[in-house]
Amino acid sequence: MDSREPPSLRFASLLEEVWRLLADGQRLRQSPFHQAVLATSTARGPSARYVVLRQVDRERGMLGFHTDRRSDKWTEIERDPRVALCFHGHNVQVRVEGRAILHHDDAVADLAWKRTGLMSRRCYLADPAPGTVTPKPTSGLPAHLSKDRPNEAESAGGRVNFGVVIVPLQRIEWLHLAFEGHRRARLARTGAGPWRGEWLVP
Repeated sequence: MDSREPPSLRFASLLEEVWRLLADGQRLRQSPFHQAVLATSTARGPSARYVVLRQVDRERGMLGFHTDRRSDKWTEIERDPRVALCFHGHNVQVRVEGRAILHHDDAVADLAWKRTGLMSRRCYLADPAPGTVTPKPTSGLPAHLSKDRPNEAESAGGRVNFGVVIVPLQRIEWLHLAFEGHRRARLARTGAGPWRGEWLVP
């Protein structure tokens, strides 16, 4: 089904469409669903930034992304695990919500690290930590890695900073934009129960 066309107005078809878009986002770098805006809560109010979609598990209803555990987003999720992610592309917006689970020193993070390329591992070698105030612009990377990827041994130093965030979805909002009139629906579930849908005015 072309994602530019609305799915059949049945919740089962709509859910199928959402998971297809998310799976494409995880698999295809050129997909508009490859990145999402992640929203978290802070003492100051909301905080949002882009993350790259790294895991999609339809069977368990989960999404996942990687981050530096020294980052603000990690600390914010530790304090309040309620998060939302917003995807957009092909005239479709998908918003999802859930309570994030952090993985660092466990099998989930170990497996994700093994599957991560050297260029991606380089991000976790920054020193000082992400968000540190500096007197001049800097990547934080060691000078010899500014234009090159680390080797396997060098990349190992980033493992301590690597974290995986898994979000079991509890709520999905789908919005299809069309000249003839937009369409909007909400799907929600409790725990691992079945998804139940309702139509909303866009």
